[in-house]
Amino acid sequence: MTINQLEYFLTLARTLNYTKASKLLHLTQPHLSKTIVALEQEIGVQLLIRSKRGVRLTRAGEVFCAEMDSLLSRFGSAISKTREAYEGFYGIVDVGFLGTAMVRLLPSIVNRFRHEYPGISLNLLDYTYTTLQDALYADKFDVAILPDRELDDAVGLEKKYLIADDMCIVVNSRHPLAERECVELYDLKNEPFIIMDPKVSVRDSNMVTAICLEQDFLPKIAMESNTLNNLLMMVECNMGISILAKHMAHMATENVRFINILGYENYFKLVCAWKKDKNPCAQQFVGVVEACCAEMRVRKC
Repeated sequence: MTINQLEYFLTLARTLNYTKASKLLHLTQPHLSKTIVALEQEIGVQLLIRSKRGVRLTRAGEVFCAEMDSLLSRFGSAISKTREAYEGFYGIVDVGFLGTAMVRLLPSIVNRFRHEYPGISLNLLDYTYTTLQDALYADKFDVAILPDRELDDAVGLEKKYLIADDMCIVVNSRHPLAERECVELYDLKNEPFIIMDPKVSVRDSNMVTAICLEQDFLPKIAMESNTLNNLLMMVECNMGISILAKHMAHMATENVRFINILGYENYFKLVCAWKKDKNPCAQQFVGVVEACCAEMRVRKC
């Protein structure tokens, strides 16, 4: 049984006229008749009743017509979806992201993507930076949105720059510098610092140390935190100060201040990273992310 046989039968079943069906199929009537007889012989069931007055379906023919019509519709849909998947318009994209950096931007990205690419589903996975980077290298998802500091030498990764953010000193609202718009980091070299526990996020703790060393001092570590929320609470409790990117201010209460560090404007850079040729749908997602971030940069200007 072939697809052509089924299509011939369905055309004849719809027209119930050999002459009309033959014209629609660009076949001779004898060839169409021979094909239908062969189909009936193959399945062992009479599908059509032929008479001088015309053609009509048997009860078995009606059932076969309905089933084959549904089957060919699904077959056509399967072919279309297969082509769309190959071209990157149908499938699933697993997206790993740094939740603290994307909480405001991600909803607009997802809403726009779902509108523009309804045939592609998104699986959103929130990670800390270290686990995000490890999962990207381990092929656990298709696209990652993360800081780019350790990705310069990554093999096999494509990257697109998205947005940049300023680094800030984070202090209690009662701190003497709380009302300043910007500060010199060296002026805070004697302050007690609160950093992320290296066992939780070695990247975050190393970044604070690296920034301080660039200013010729080693931070005095007073506390280590296992979560960002806990770190901000410690600052609010006046147990020390910290260094974070400015976008994390949305997680703090009104009792915590983010003050720009001079010389560290646009220091925190966010990128899309993905492995080339792994998932054709990933490129569509990257395009939407890039467009949304470009619009955000324009609004900031």
